[in-house]
Amino acid sequence: MSLIMRRIPLNALQTGVYSLLTSGQTTTVYDDVPPGVTLPYITFGAFTCKQNGTKNTDISDVTLQIHVWSDYYGKSEVNTIADEVATVLASVKIDLSADNFTVIEQYVDFFEAFAEDEGGYHGVITLVCKIQNLK
Repeated sequence: MSLIMRRIPLNALQTGVYSLLTSGQTTTVYDDVPPGVTLPYITFGAFTCKQNGTKNTDISDVTLQIHVWSDYYGKSEVNTIADEVATVLASVKIDLSADNFTVIEQYVDFFEAFAEDEGGYHGVITLVCKIQNLK
């Protein structure tokens, strides 16, 4: 019996979500926000990963926070962008095949939006995935 190589799918998931969001909605997505960019934009936040497989499978329960940033003083812009993001994430399976992972399940768990102290709004979408390592 061969041993399963356990891997954390953080980079694969972030790459897959980045690819999906940049092709499936209109707001710019950044991993690292360069100086001088204008709002609105989307960034990646906290990531959690918990092993949930067996001795013969490497499956992880994963969450990824997706942040929406806006300088609009109302909630409308953040809510519209979050709706576009959630629609894309609910409609298209995230492709992780280049990194030898597959997404078994994905859904948006929740969204919250709140005013920023210096103006504008900030929203956080929590994506939940069950990911299997195929390697």
